[in-house]
Amino acid sequence: MDPVHRWTIVGLCAMAAVWVAPKIDLPLHLLNRHNHDSHAPEQGSQRGQELMLDRTFDVRSGGTLAVDVPDGDVEIRAGSDSRATVRVYVSARDMGWGREVFDRMEFAVAASADRVTVRARSPRIHSDEWRANQGVGVKVELTVPRDFNADISTSDGDIDMGSLDGRVELHSSDGDIHFGTLRGPHVTIATSDGDVVGEMLAAERVTLETSDGDVDVTMAAGTARISTSDGDIQLHLVNPAEVDLSTGDGDITIFADPSLRADVELRGEDVHMASPFKLEGRIMRGGATGTLNGGGPLLVAETGDGSISIRNR
Repeated sequence: MDPVHRWTIVGLCAMAAVWVAPKIDLPLHLLNRHNHDSHAPEQGSQRGQELMLDRTFDVRSGGTLAVDVPDGDVEIRAGSDSRATVRVYVSARDMGWGREVFDRMEFAVAASADRVTVRARSPRIHSDEWRANQGVGVKVELTVPRDFNADISTSDGDIDMGSLDGRVELHSSDGDIHFGTLRGPHVTIATSDGDVVGEMLAAERVTLETSDGDVDVTMAAGTARISTSDGDIQLHLVNPAEVDLSTGDGDITIFADPSLRADVELRGEDVHMASPFKLEGRIMRGGATGTLNGGGPLLVAETGDGSISIRNR
């Protein structure tokens, strides 16, 4: 993904709206999709980038960062002090047009010692304006203390979350989600269309889902429910944990130490277990049940169309 901004994938609805009904107003994310396909940047074209908003606040550990940005990528990092920073960048080939789009988004930032809020609106852009001016990228960069809660939402964009120790909720309607180490009491991650890749989950409870994308995460503690409607799941299991994995169409691969203690319920057409693992139970057509090393937390994996494998880490 472009580090400056996200050029979104084409949507047929956007193409139809722009070319069949050229006089209507459209939200930014649909126009971005149309622009990416029909007006891809030419080789040698130059895009400028400008810092449009830069704010710094004194905050306390244990506070909450709340972000609701309808169009744009969001990046959150843990800082080394008790301050929160908010920066918004805009990139475009025509920076005059980029500033106009930023103004229409009406960014609003508010802060107290315990809460930082960033909100924006989706700009309504006339299709003729878009054909004349073309693409704009928006990126929101934030830093907060590591012991902070985060509630992040974007309708069309990627979320890149660093490592936090507080409660975390990440939601994207159309974008990938990446994260570092999350140790809070509860982590919720959801995207309707995108991959989820994470360094470490060590939260008490985890809910992770994508409607269309792959999942690749490492888990060290707690309980987790991880699902995708259409995609593969790779889980790297560091310690025994209660886990429920499901995909409607894709493979599930669990990487663990052969000494893993677990009760196992695997449901899928093809089930494979590497030779170091000793299942006390049975493997049959359509699944496997039993225990590993005398049993432990329940490990459930189910796929509607794919294979399930347990492999040595």
